[in-house]
Amino acid sequence: MYYGMGAAVSVRISNYYGQHDVENVRRTATAGFHLILVMIVATSIPIFLLRHQLGGLFTDSQPVSLMVAQLIIPLVIYQFGDGLQINFANSLRGIADVRPMLLYSFIAYFIISLPAGYFFGFVLNGGITGIWMAFPFGLTSAGVMYYLRFKHKTCTKSTVS
Repeated sequence: MYYGMGAAVSVRISNYYGQHDVENVRRTATAGFHLILVMIVATSIPIFLLRHQLGGLFTDSQPVSLMVAQLIIPLVIYQFGDGLQINFANSLRGIADVRPMLLYSFIAYFIISLPAGYFFGFVLNGGITGIWMAFPFGLTSAGVMYYLRFKHKTCTKSTVS
């Protein structure tokens, strides 16, 4: 659902960008992120509340079901960062500013998330849950960098003219 909304945001933004309408470019990005937040809340609440039953739908193994319940918590946490990065990555695509995303992704996923996963999973002995706890750091870092780039590119009049 988030990727679908991100694609719609990209299309709307590119339309407004082509018309040199910076105000609606920014409004579309903001509205898209708000809609994604609504989707995150709507999907995360039932998943979190049913976390102890979800594993049982796929296996009779109690240890596997317990692991599923434990991994739902980082899954719910990383939804915010995922929505943020999807929205603003697609916002940048809409204004045809994609080159910096490679660097931002490298920083977020290899410089921040990968070492965090090692630290939480192995140094702090968090196991698989610790490794999964690194995902929110990477996704949110990417989202913040994309947002800041988008804000910078759409706050200057010379970008759209």
